[in-house]
Amino acid sequence: MDLADRAQAFLDSHDAVLTTGEARTIGITDNGLCSLVRGATLRRAVRGAYVCARAYAGADAGGRHLLVLRAVLRSRPGELAASHLSAALALGMPVLDRDLTRIHVAYRRTTKESCRFDTHTVHRTPPAGGEVREHEGMHVVTPALAVLGTATVAGPSSGIMAADFALRDGLTSKTELAEWLERMRHHPGLSAARLVVERSSPSAESAGESLSRLVLEDLGYRVIPQVTIVEEDGRFVARVDFLLPELGVVVEFDGLTKYSGGDGAARLAAEKRREDSLRRLGYGVVRLVWADLFHPVRVRAAVQQAARAVSPERTAQLTGARALSVADASGRRNATGL
Repeated sequence: MDLADRAQAFLDSHDAVLTTGEARTIGITDNGLCSLVRGATLRRAVRGAYVCARAYAGADAGGRHLLVLRAVLRSRPGELAASHLSAALALGMPVLDRDLTRIHVAYRRTTKESCRFDTHTVHRTPPAGGEVREHEGMHVVTPALAVLGTATVAGPSSGIMAADFALRDGLTSKTELAEWLERMRHHPGLSAARLVVERSSPSAESAGESLSRLVLEDLGYRVIPQVTIVEEDGRFVARVDFLLPELGVVVEFDGLTKYSGGDGAARLAAEKRREDSLRRLGYGVVRLVWADLFHPVRVRAAVQQAARAVSPERTAQLTGARALSVADASGRRNATGL
């Protein structure tokens, strides 16, 4: 077995990561590692660790981040744990690709201060009680700390996406997040974390919905998520992502992927009929895609245009109605036949 085959066999059985120490155990010297990098078998990830070049090239931003994260952790075995948005990603929480340029890890047991390197930041040990757990072969901080850490280093957008996911999947709770926020009250950069704890919701069914809600609220709209629309006689019409009751406008986040595949045309036709029914009932309808969420002015213009098409009767009825979110404490679903 030649050098490249030996390295590839190890990579295939060790999460596509090879450290210099591990290389020596399979007979690969430092010169051999340099040769494997030149031959595009390995890609240097961090001092003392490499990743499979083929796996890295074929991965998306999140996959590349996780590969390099594993390399950082393996380069200092037992000393570090994934933290902040790196932990959020490792635990399956969504974050924006633009925030994935830097790896975040934390010391597991020492009192060392934070250190910043070219590819990653090593943060201080998590606060007492912030247990580190093992997840898919990696040590990671608890979900609550991952959510709060994401907000502190990446801001509200990735923070709210991670928080909504964690709440919906039962990884943490509003109470736990608030308790950790209080314990970390002297930590720098907590303003974004406070916003995330206050405005996160388990009602969002996708990362796009999380970010849509944040954008709409930042624009000053009152937003009611996951509303069931029915006819006056109670017949079901649609369950919509958001209702802006003062305007009579329904807002839907459209990830577009649901229209792909062999049945995409049928789904698109059904969605058109659903939208026609909402307009027949007097609602304005706005569809948002990912690109819109990074241009709030565009979102406001779309909402204002839809509001102009709403019947005055519908606006008056909705303004006077009480609406309950599907995720409110009572657990009741919001339905309106107005």
